Amino acid sequence: MNAKTIARTGILLAVCIVFQLMKGISVYITGPAVNAVIVIAVLSTGPASGLIISVIAPLVAFLVGATPILQMIPLMLPVIMISNCIIAIAAYFYKKNGNVLSLITGSAAKAAFLWVLVWYVMLPVFGTKIPDPAKAAMKMTFSVTQLVTALLGCAVALIVWKPLEKALQSK
Repeated sequence: MNAKTIARTGILLAVCIVFQLMKGISVYITGPAVNAVIVIAVLSTGPASGLIISVIAPLVAFLVGATPILQMIPLMLPVIMISNCIIAIAAYFYKKNGNVLSLITGSAAKAAFLWVLVWYVMLPVFGTKIPDPAKAAMKMTFSVTQLVTALLGCAVALIVWKPLEKALQSK
């Protein structure tokens, strides 16, 4: 990694963290924003940048208390990190082949990964003291909502990427 790559990764990580801190606004704003930043990081800087953001951003969100589920079930942290890495890997394949199906498949894989782990592992094993209404909300958040926010994030990233790519190439 050169200085430009480190600087871009740092800036994108900061943007991602700012969006995570706004989680109280709406998951349909913060979720797509975080996914978009991960995709843009991969497209603009490379897969390492997207993977670094995928891992560090949830850790920071946990440390500052921005993600309530992480406060209830701290072992969700690696699950969220891995799910973010799935989007980063999908963005890498999109960058290599230009096929938007890579991002759609990555969004579905992220949602499926979270759905299976949250519904069938995390909540039954580690969430036994969480009230049923909160569990129901978490189940929705970590299934359908993740699919929607991942797809929206990929769409936003592609919209932002085209002019950004031109701007980065002109420098």
